[in-house]
Amino acid sequence: MLLSALKFLGGASALSLFFAALLCAQQKSYEGSWQMDAAKSHVSDGRVVSITVTSVANGIKMTMKTVKKDGQEVISEFTSKLDGKPCEFAEGTHKSQLTVWFNGPALNATKEGGPAGDVTSAWKFEAGPDKQTMTMTINHYDPAGDDETLVFTKK
Repeated sequence: MLLSALKFLGGASALSLFFAALLCAQQKSYEGSWQMDAAKSHVSDGRVVSITVTSVANGIKMTMKTVKKDGQEVISEFTSKLDGKPCEFAEGTHKSQLTVWFNGPALNATKEGGPAGDVTSAWKFEAGPDKQTMTMTINHYDPAGDDETLVFTKK
């Protein structure tokens, strides 16, 4: 019986290591600095975004610099363990929550829990096959709004 338990634990450990390696490889697809290509993107308000993604212990840190149409800059960031638990999302002085996870190779997030009147949305990041492009799709669902597509190139 002990031998069977050890064999099971060995298989479970190997499976855990496999998924950890897979998660690490997925994270690497998104690491780096990304600049939005305004000509290829569809945003509702004329903003331009740059993103920096770095690996941290058991997760990722993402910093976004948004330059609004009027030239105002807003720095937003979050750090997530990618464990499906909410993390704080700071958009300048505005605070909300993100839940971040991988669904296959796509990095997904839901933004919610902000102050009254805040927009609730779902984000999907997809790295291109060349790992030099990334597409972010934003689905605004409360209040409902048009989807936005931001296309980035790696710097």
